[in-house]
Amino acid sequence: MVLLLAGTLVAATVPAGTATAASSTTRNNQAHYCKQVDAYRITTCAKALLPPSPLGRQLAWVLAQLAGEAATLTQAEVRAHFSAEFFAVWGEELSPAVLVAAFQQTIAERGTFTLIGFSYPPRARQALALVQNTTGERGAIEIGLTSRRPAQIEYFSLQEAPPTIVPRGRHSGWFDIGGRRLFLRCVGHGRPTVVFEGGLTTDWFELQNQVSSFTRVCSWDHPNGPWSRSDPAPTPRTARDFVADLHALLRVARVPGPYVLAGHSNGGLFTQLYASTYPRQVAGLVLIDAVHPAYHQRRLAMLKPLVPPEVWQALRRDAMTPQPRLLDPERVDIWTSERQARQALRRSPLRPMPLVAVARGRPEDPDAAFVVQDERLWRQLQRELAHLVPGGRLVIATESSHDIQHQQPELVLDAIGDVVQAVRAGDLVPTDVTVHARGALAHVPTSPQATSNRGWPARRARPAWVDAAAWRAAGLPSSARRSTWCWSAHP
Repeated sequence: MVLLLAGTLVAATVPAGTATAASSTTRNNQAHYCKQVDAYRITTCAKALLPPSPLGRQLAWVLAQLAGEAATLTQAEVRAHFSAEFFAVWGEELSPAVLVAAFQQTIAERGTFTLIGFSYPPRARQALALVQNTTGERGAIEIGLTSRRPAQIEYFSLQEAPPTIVPRGRHSGWFDIGGRRLFLRCVGHGRPTVVFEGGLTTDWFELQNQVSSFTRVCSWDHPNGPWSRSDPAPTPRTARDFVADLHALLRVARVPGPYVLAGHSNGGLFTQLYASTYPRQVAGLVLIDAVHPAYHQRRLAMLKPLVPPEVWQALRRDAMTPQPRLLDPERVDIWTSERQARQALRRSPLRPMPLVAVARGRPEDPDAAFVVQDERLWRQLQRELAHLVPGGRLVIATESSHDIQHQQPELVLDAIGDVVQAVRAGDLVPTDVTVHARGALAHVPTSPQATSNRGWPARRARPAWVDAAAWRAAGLPSSARRSTWCWSAHP
């Protein structure tokens, strides 16, 4: 592999093959999708190139470490490439010593890696670079640089490579909503159109493909951060900002309605606000472990008699203050967002429509303080969400924590199918939940709270770049991991 820190384009050797470019390009027509490597490449599909820019030079340094140079990597060299803000935010969790150990342990456990291309056309200061080791395992390097000179790394992670999404069809691609482009992926045919709300298109990729077998379904990238294909947006952001973006995107892309909105976590809060704001567009809702409009307010009330006053005040300040952008690139102002949703629902309650709320059955952290009280409150709030409309139903995912769409995707798929079927039939109450489990049909009892305890296997375990023992050997804290597959500068 040839890695040049200066000069024009930086090249890396790739397997030989016929070069084929798709039509999706950057604004300057330099990045093309190359089918034979399933990645975007700059200028030519014949080899992987890096942009002739500070981003390309920093990526070249990272790639050099993954190619084997990490064996002699020093903390001083790491400090020279990463911003002071990065270390100020992450502290000991991702100190120079931890990063050196992580690079070295990755090479020891997984071997060396070479550049394949990009997950999407790289922006000026952000990219998601795809790498591959000698056994064919793919990873994604998330990288974002500071705007000041010298441009240093401020966003960074190494994770499992997401699917490379190539927009196809008139409702997919980058759409200008007035000075910013948002990325939308729509597949399938038929009405109503299901719209996933929350995170990124890659978060919904597998489930979206399944839903596309019976109706049109769309997902979009929330702005901000190197993982997002959408242009950055001013922060902090509130529920109204996300609703305005999605409404403009669906309008500009001319996505046919009516819509069944399926929102996860904060996205579930945003779908409630969308349905209240645009009642004629929304025909049904699927709320996936969604945030209740009064969640933080009621959690603080629950905790007030349980903690010292100074701790309660600190918790209140934390709930009301958006996180730093390096911890949360979207910088969601959740306190204001919940207030916006409460006010909207008081002014314009949801009209009768099919609604299924799918709630977690297990806590994210069983050892967390006040976990019993927190889970009791969360379950009560999920019941209230299910009763936002007459006939709404609550389904408990007993084998899942917060990411139900990944741990028990069948439950979410069935909930969406039931709501879509009810909309098509003109019913205001979703039909019985029918679950496809290992080729057989199993029925969940129809009641205000239908509970599934069939225990489908969670999403197939991802291969680990660094296993648990290696993490301990490298001194990496568990709180720095996003999954067992990656090492990451995000929670």
